[in-house]
Amino acid sequence: MHDLRYGIRSLVRMRAVAAIAVITLALGIAATTTMFSAAYAALLRPLPFADPDRLVLLFTTRTSPREGQTLSRWSFPLIRRLTSAVTSYESLASYTPSLVSLSGGGDPEQIDGEIVSPEYFPILRAEAALGRTFSAAEDGTPGDASVAILSDALWRRRYGADPSIVGGSVRINDVPLTVIGIMPARFLGLSEKSEIWIPRAMAPRLTYAEYLTTPQLFIAVVGRLAPGVTLEQANAELAAASASFTFTDGEPETRFGAVVQRAGDARIEPSLRRSVLLLLAAAACVLLITCANVAGLLLARGRMRARELAIRLAIGAGRARIVRQLLVESLLLATAAGLGGAALAVWGVVGFAHYAPAVLWTGRITVSPFAAPTLDSRALLFAVGVTLITSVLCGLAPALDTARTQLTHVLKEDDRGGGARRRVFRLLVVGEVALAVLLLAGAGVLLESFARMQRLRGAFDADRVLTFWVRPPSSRYPVANGPATVERVLTAVEQVQGVQSAAVNRCTPFTGCSRTILFVAGRQNDPATAPVVGRHYVSADYFRTLGIPLRAGRLLTAADRSGRPPVAVISESAARRFWPGEDPLGKRVWFGGTTGPFADPSRAVEIVGVVGDVRYEAADWPGASGRPEFYTSYLQFSFPDTMVMVKTRGAPAALVTALRRAVASVDPSLPIYDVLTLDERISGALARPRFNAGLVAGFAGAALLIAALGVYGMLSYSVSSRLREIGVRLALGAAPDRMVRFVLGEGLRLAALGVLIGLAGAIAAGRITRSLVVEVSPTDPRVLGAVAIAMLAVAALAALLPARRASAVDPMVVLRQE
Repeated sequence: MHDLRYGIRSLVRMRAVAAIAVITLALGIAATTTMFSAAYAALLRPLPFADPDRLVLLFTTRTSPREGQTLSRWSFPLIRRLTSAVTSYESLASYTPSLVSLSGGGDPEQIDGEIVSPEYFPILRAEAALGRTFSAAEDGTPGDASVAILSDALWRRRYGADPSIVGGSVRINDVPLTVIGIMPARFLGLSEKSEIWIPRAMAPRLTYAEYLTTPQLFIAVVGRLAPGVTLEQANAELAAASASFTFTDGEPETRFGAVVQRAGDARIEPSLRRSVLLLLAAAACVLLITCANVAGLLLARGRMRARELAIRLAIGAGRARIVRQLLVESLLLATAAGLGGAALAVWGVVGFAHYAPAVLWTGRITVSPFAAPTLDSRALLFAVGVTLITSVLCGLAPALDTARTQLTHVLKEDDRGGGARRRVFRLLVVGEVALAVLLLAGAGVLLESFARMQRLRGAFDADRVLTFWVRPPSSRYPVANGPATVERVLTAVEQVQGVQSAAVNRCTPFTGCSRTILFVAGRQNDPATAPVVGRHYVSADYFRTLGIPLRAGRLLTAADRSGRPPVAVISESAARRFWPGEDPLGKRVWFGGTTGPFADPSRAVEIVGVVGDVRYEAADWPGASGRPEFYTSYLQFSFPDTMVMVKTRGAPAALVTALRRAVASVDPSLPIYDVLTLDERISGALARPRFNAGLVAGFAGAALLIAALGVYGMLSYSVSSRLREIGVRLALGAAPDRMVRFVLGEGLRLAALGVLIGLAGAIAAGRITRSLVVEVSPTDPRVLGAVAIAMLAVAALAALLPARRASAVDPMVVLRQE
């Protein structure tokens, strides 16, 4: 308590230094705590279900020489075999997130739902707040279980929380279903966004006619481990059972199997995991730089208190006692900073949660990460731990250095014992500069990568283009009727006043499109090594609507329809890759898969045109630049669900109501949804790399400023502690500009050493950041060179003021004081 009272009085006397230390430490602690909250929520926080460690997801695995091992889902026939072949689980349940149309009692709207088996709710330990959940009897004859369960949010939003809706009817994809239950307010299913649950026996009538018979792998499986069964035991049993499963795939050298993962481990994609850890590491670097800077402040302050502490030593205080007193003072500083940092972290977490959902929290397979960051007890405990560690990092070096003070030197006001303190100060500055360079290099690479992503937008024109999805249920709109269905919708849209042109495709640039393998007529074609290309089912006006230029041949026309020879338009990258030095027009190809007329070698697709390159893969997906793209006419084959793109003459938002009416004229139960301009859609696709680059750049800017302050503080301390030496040099004839060069040289030498260490660290860290950037190498010499020059320039500016102060020393005044 005596140390505490004395420490408070001491900090009050040095309140200017204390305020600077508290503010800088609070910012570092706030940044680190905010990022820890995000990382913990995304990677470690238990899922909001009972006993989440026993909750598992089961995946099929596919291992091929070309793609390695990939995880996928299950087909219903495989699920039936799985259920009878394994015993490691209390029970297994299937679920499929699905968009469905809700009509009746208002305008039709597209809502998120889940198609589930009856075991789904017991496995998640979820019970209905009103009514009941599904029974085993509702998992029998397909199409007979005309029931549904609503979420609390949908119940309140659409039906005014009327309890009489239980037992009433709702229309899903124009099929009446009886509501048998309302789920609790916080329950949104494993997709964390479901508003309605439908028994899987109804899937053939509502969503997909072949849901219960197709061998396609699109149904997720969740289970709960039986008591006493470990994850390793469940995996061993599943591996043995999956050896007898039959998978439909014609590619040779492909091995299939199955694997079990804890639901919490499977919730986030590896690239997202790396993004979160990168941001956490950047915040930790800022905190370390802050600690080094505050340690430097305390070290300089220790020199000013050297005589006081020497007197205390002289009258009998032990050196351990002095160290303890100084550590208490640093703990007080860190505690004040920790309280301020925790308060700032509250705002930081709220801000992060506001922007991050569209940026980072994308579920893997069909599992949401449940990862909106919150400042919970674990985050506060982390802040306490950081505060304690910070107090040691900031106070240990100054305390030990001050405790080693030579009494004779201090009491005689002789600074010959200050060399060790200057060495510690220099080490701190070198460390600050190195960490700042590491952050600057990372920010530079991310910013350069993002700039190159932005330049890819020049390949098309997104101005005044409105996009929206139309998803007719395949239970009422079979695939064979896809072209006719899409044509009716497109014709209705084109007739809306204010529409300049309209087109369809199943994706937009930067959002990811379907892929398939390509076979070229007249060449050896091996499915195991066939190249992967992008596939698009587009209308004739697609290229005009998006401003994609024609390079050779012709575009698709309305005459390219069913019954006519199949044709395709390709990208420039496809022409260069598959027919280098040749004219691709007239060449013939076909595609992998079994859907549509384009997989038949006897009716190979003729190449009739070449258009400019457009990037369709996600902006931060490495290795997708210049990917070959193949466009075919939707009139020759298309699925019923598609994205409509409308080039408007005026503001796109003004046409939304008219477009909604146009689609409803084709089918009153068919809503449009996910209505966004193309600019908004692309901005959303670029959100994650923009967010990563911006946040790391902010951390890097803070680190650069703090490092500059460290260089300034170190040189100021050096000049003030060496005034006698500088005065003697000037008295013996040294020119003032020589003293400027002397001080600048000292600062630049330390900065250069820190730059070299930081660049080495950046090169080593390049292996981690490589998967987060595109079109640029993490060790790009131009970026690293620019970072080095920027750091040295800032260090020179920081050193200039102490250097000018050294050159202005009056030798007579200094020597008279000595």
